[in-house]
Amino acid sequence: MERTDKKVRTSMRNFLLALALLLTTNILMGVTLMTMSKNNLRDQIEQRMLDVSKAAAAQIDGDVIKNLTAEDKDKEDYIRTANILRSFQDNIELDYIYGVNPGPNDTFTFAIDPDRVDPADFGEAIVVTDALRTAAKGVPSVDKKPHSDEWGRFYSAYSPIFDSTGSVVGIIGVDFDADWYDGVLDSGKEVAVIITMAALTIGIILSFIIMSQNRKRFSAMLQRLSDLDLQTKQLDEIIMKSSIKRLDMLPESESTVLKTLASGESAMKRSVDEYEALNTSIESAYNKLSSYLKYVESGLYTDDTTGVQNKAAYRSKIKKLDDQIKAGGADFSIVFLDINGMKRIYTHHGFEAGEKLMFQCALMLKEVFGKENVYHVMGDEFIVIMEKKDRFDMNNYLAKFDAALKQYNDEHVQENYLSVAKGIVIFDPEKFKDYRQVFIEVKEACDKDKDAHYKRNQ
Repeated sequence: MERTDKKVRTSMRNFLLALALLLTTNILMGVTLMTMSKNNLRDQIEQRMLDVSKAAAAQIDGDVIKNLTAEDKDKEDYIRTANILRSFQDNIELDYIYGVNPGPNDTFTFAIDPDRVDPADFGEAIVVTDALRTAAKGVPSVDKKPHSDEWGRFYSAYSPIFDSTGSVVGIIGVDFDADWYDGVLDSGKEVAVIITMAALTIGIILSFIIMSQNRKRFSAMLQRLSDLDLQTKQLDEIIMKSSIKRLDMLPESESTVLKTLASGESAMKRSVDEYEALNTSIESAYNKLSSYLKYVESGLYTDDTTGVQNKAAYRSKIKKLDDQIKAGGADFSIVFLDINGMKRIYTHHGFEAGEKLMFQCALMLKEVFGKENVYHVMGDEFIVIMEKKDRFDMNNYLAKFDAALKQYNDEHVQENYLSVAKGIVIFDPEKFKDYRQVFIEVKEACDKDKDAHYKRNQ
């Protein structure tokens, strides 16, 4: 009996130590995830602030603003510049936007303040921060700490204004309320506390269940996990509803993958005892929730209707290409595609028929060009951007796409005919100075192909 009691005490002690380690780990993970989430959110907010200030600075003529004085308030150049800043203040969620004049000896004064209620006077001193000093050196920057002035307490972003010689002649400042900023960063604390407390509660419940070796309590825990499974099934329905268009149009092999993502594997390993049953249920719930997270993350840059990359991904790609063009290292080709006859299909067959054609077109584009290179911009238009591909390569890709189109139409004779107008442009650094010029030319090429299609079918 003494040996048995010793084994029981040792087993319980080891269990309690393991439980304490598990709970400590959960707490540390909760704190770590909360910190990572807060830092990531901070980076996103700061980037948004910088984007606003840089966009405003890019629209200001440096050769005009460097010569403005207090006497110019009623002149055309001053009013036009103030109206540009006022349009940002009226249409973007920010508190203040204004122009700053850098002066000697680390001094800065207001140049233009478009605020209608309480504008700063021309030449009035402004609170100097590290970010403002950095912008004066030609580098956009954002405050890491809040600052206060007579208008309130703010975090600010600053972007330099350059004249035609490349000199910094002014700065655009953008203020965001510090209470709002701090509130956004702290918004995840309550959720983190609830999740941590829930983890601690579940851990304590599990400890009583294991120590008591009571099968009824194991059954209760399994019932709780069944309730969790019911909740995940509700999430299944949400995923199914959000993906219903793709599920209806996908081939069986691909729709099964999406359904499995939401519902999990149907086959379950048979449990030998309550411990294994509990472990299996927890593992199943964890795997399913992990799949949900991946699904949601993938949707951030995926178009809901077509399954290719969306506008957010396209804008990010444009920025990357413009940076490459400025650096002299751009090497890419672009294809603009527009599905013919969509208006007729919408009118006579309904929007679902049109969306099905768009989805089928996207499937073929993904198969030929790769999903990472295909973007659904708007309506029935797609853009394909391929890096380090010459005209010979692109002609081969387009030939494969035309062959896929023909095969689809041959196999779906009783359905709507899928026809796609195309335009292609190979980037030439001697001809194009930015991405927009490339886009305009490839769009014109596609429009010509579309016009030719309609003339052939008249």
